[in-house]
This record gives sequence, C-alpha cells and structure tokens, in this order.
Amino acid sequence: MNKFGLTLSFTILFIFNFTNGYAVQDSLFLYTRTGCPDCHSVKQTLTESGISYIERTLDNDKFGPQMLHKLSLAGFHKRIHLPVIFLNNQLLHPAYKTAKGLIEIPIIQVEDSLKNKFQRGELNFAVDKQPATITGKDSSQVSYDCVVKVPVIYLICDSYKTEAEAKAAMNKLISDGYNFAGILFYQNRYRVFTQFYSENTLAGFGLNTIKEKFPTAYLFEMPGE
Repeated sequence: MNKFGLTLSFTILFIFNFTNGYAVQDSLFLYTRTGCPDCHSVKQTLTESGISYIERTLDNDKFGPQMLHKLSLAGFHKRIHLPVIFLNNQLLHPAYKTAKGLIEIPIIQVEDSLKNKFQRGELNFAVDKQPATITGKDSSQVSYDCVVKVPVIYLICDSYKTEAEAKAAMNKLISDGYNFAGILFYQNRYRVFTQFYSENTLAGFGLNTIKEKFPTAYLFEMPGE
C-alpha cells in the first residue's frame, strides 16, 4: 500500500516467458512531448533504473495519429495525460486495463510497478547500446501542460448492438485498407469508425469522401469530461 492508498498488480505483464530457451523481450513505448514535466520525470526514472524504452515524441506529426489509434483500440477516449505508456500492446498510462474496465492510475504508481518488476526479473528489456538521455531542452525547468488538448473526431460508418458484429465490421474495414478502423463503445452502442481526426476541416473532407461508400456515415466527437 503506498501513499495513494492503492496497490497495483499488473497481471498481464510477460513474466518468465521463454521460447526455445530464450527469454521473450518486452518493449516499453512512451509517447511524450517536449516540455512536459511528467514525461521528463518518467524518462529520468526509467533511465536511472536501467530500463530501456522507445520514445515517440508528439513533436513528430506522424506519432499523434498512431498514439490516438492505439488509445482507441485500448478503449480509452478521455483527456490524454502524457506520457502515454504501453508495455508491449498493453496500455499502462493514463489508464490501466483490468477485468472491470480501464482504471486511471497516478504516474508514480506506474513507475514504481515497472521498477519493481524489472528488479525482480519479471520484465526483460533489450539493452540499449546508446541509453536514452535527458536533454536540456526537455528539462524539468520547462513547465508545459502534459494534457493533450485536441478533440478526437471519429468518422462513424455504422453502429451495432453486439461487440461481435462490430468486430466483424471493423476487420472488414481493415482488410479493405482502412488501417485506422476501430470500435467506439458509447451509450450502449458499438460504433465502428474508419478514421479519426483532430481538426474539424479535415474531418469534414473525410466525411464527404466516405459518404460515397457509407451514405449514413457521420462525425462523432466524444463528449468532454
């Protein structure tokens, strides 16, 4: 029990997995932004603990849609508090997936869990020949908001009552080339989307294009918190 009054048990981490006598390597992905103090703190903690990670900074435009897609697949559709952390394909922060759904967890608890499991040998990270370093540009003296303040606008092509129907429709879209297709569960409906946007004009263009194939398609922005 820590100062937050909560205990964590990451049951889905790869623990002592072996294939042909070799330990399966885990991959830790961090989505960060320059000037985010929480991002700086987490990177510093991981580096000092000897934990290697793959950083994908949102300063690079291509990683924003990638992050949103992975969050959507994990079922997370709220305000995004950086850093976004994935262990392999499992979302750890800003929320952790349990049998009861997604639970938002303080970042310090995620750090502690990763450090403890790494020290116990329950996580196997590849050794980085050039360990990540914290540059002055991203120092803790820089104080920007760690919240990603962009709307996520989904281009919904159809909705379904059951998850099985929605998954079948999503897989069909992916096989047809819609690589960012996914499912949004809201108000007891499984809404299958072909794409998502963070800007209204582009979303409008996307809707006009997709209506040729899905006449009832519409744009849907998840209500804010």
